[in-house]
Amino acid sequence: MSLTYITGSDLVRSVKSGCINLEHNRDSVDLLNVFPVPDGDTGTNMYLTLLSAVKEGEKVQDKPLGKVAKAISMGSLMGARGNSGVILSQIFRGMARILEGKEEANAIDIALALKAGSDTAYEAVMKPVEGTILTVIREVSRACEDEARKNGDIVATLLAGIKAGHITLKKTPMMLPILKEAGVVDAGGKGLLLFLEGTLQGLALEKDIELSSYEPAEVDKVTDKADISLELEFQYCTEVLVRGSGLDIADMRDHLAPLGDSMLVVGDEEIVKVHIHSNHPGKVLETCLQWGQLTDIKINNMLEEAHERLLNMESPDEKTNNYKKIGLVAVAAGAGLVTILKSLGVDIVVEGGQTMNPSTQDLLDACNQINADAVILLPNNSNIIMAAEQVVQLADKQVVVIPTRSVMQAVAALMSYQPEGQLDEVVQSMSEQYGEVKYAEVTHAVRDSSMNGLHIKEGDIIGLIDDKIELATDNITETVKQLLEKMVNEDSSLITLYYGEEIEVSQVEAMKAELEEIYPECEVELYWGGQPHYSYFISIE
Repeated sequence: MSLTYITGSDLVRSVKSGCINLEHNRDSVDLLNVFPVPDGDTGTNMYLTLLSAVKEGEKVQDKPLGKVAKAISMGSLMGARGNSGVILSQIFRGMARILEGKEEANAIDIALALKAGSDTAYEAVMKPVEGTILTVIREVSRACEDEARKNGDIVATLLAGIKAGHITLKKTPMMLPILKEAGVVDAGGKGLLLFLEGTLQGLALEKDIELSSYEPAEVDKVTDKADISLELEFQYCTEVLVRGSGLDIADMRDHLAPLGDSMLVVGDEEIVKVHIHSNHPGKVLETCLQWGQLTDIKINNMLEEAHERLLNMESPDEKTNNYKKIGLVAVAAGAGLVTILKSLGVDIVVEGGQTMNPSTQDLLDACNQINADAVILLPNNSNIIMAAEQVVQLADKQVVVIPTRSVMQAVAALMSYQPEGQLDEVVQSMSEQYGEVKYAEVTHAVRDSSMNGLHIKEGDIIGLIDDKIELATDNITETVKQLLEKMVNEDSSLITLYYGEEIEVSQVEAMKAELEEIYPECEVELYWGGQPHYSYFISIE
């Protein structure tokens, strides 16, 4: 078949078909995840993100193409789960910008939209890594553009892009050593190509597709881990709003990037929010002045002494109704962990984390529900951080994300939480605290894998330190002991273990007695976390 243009209803049908194709194959995508721990489902996260996009698109499918593309973009953003889902939402965002105002689109329009989607996705990631979904979408868009300029057929254009995508996907292990070691191609790139193949199938259909039978089932896994550094190489957290006309976000990013890290530059042609960690905040502000007027300037010294530790022991059941200056939202799975977080002042705990990533919408709803001027959001998982950062721009109040990668880091941060303090000072103090804790996890391998020089078999007990797999044994107690050997030093004074739902109290007490003999200089504390799949969460202070 050949196709010279598509309408809004065509776009909805094709995205819906792509969503279904990914759903049919999501298990195969999930199996590509590098980490063998039970929290690596890129295919599932991408599918759930697409499902949200489809539902929003269906609401306006009779409208012009531009409006449909915008609805799909917003749906994907609100439903984004995991890093792969957020990147996918950014692809849709870039496409919607090109398709805005159009009644229909031809092959060139589609190719340019895909290129804008690729560019937007790259811009959304502070340090883009080649050999990932980013590389695949870039090469897909390039091939589509080349074909569209020679051939006005949309089908031929997409086929050329998909072909180039598969060639690129096969090369991803050569670009990313961790993929080569694990013997897999990139899961996000594979998921993207399955989606694009499905969209092509959808365009060939003349009737709509029923999606009702593809509602998400309860999923028991999470997606791949991102490598996010916690080192405070730069001292000052600098935030500012730049107001002007014709603001060029890409140009601003290029000028600001050399001044620090943790950079976020988002907005439109009239107002842009800048966030960056830098050792020279004055240079940041001076640079921003090139584009317009500066407002809402905030400069926090992240290395100042921590404020006095306070605990908020209000009744968790009454928190969302009582006004407070600064509210708290955290992500966790496990009844014990939920209770612990609430006892430390968290207003709402969003269920999820290791085994199910909450969506942007889930996190947004929780933040908006709290009766507070501002909310601090603790994602507690490296694969939830990108979704949490989207909430900052969407919430009806100020939201600050402290990028905690574990519940153990959140507990440490909460020691500095002051519900009536100054937001910048509280965030600064909490950020200092969470970066100090060393943490580990004990779980089991869900597949054979090679990682960090280890040959891991399905069912092995594996130990992770700071999200990195360090060892594999056939015994839970032995794994805990070996992890502590790597982590405890002469400065350590407290070992805390949060035990999971499958661990018996007698096992934990025997473990505690043994550890107290091995480390007489350390206090050993035990808490029931009730977390699924992870036998122990461990923190060292």
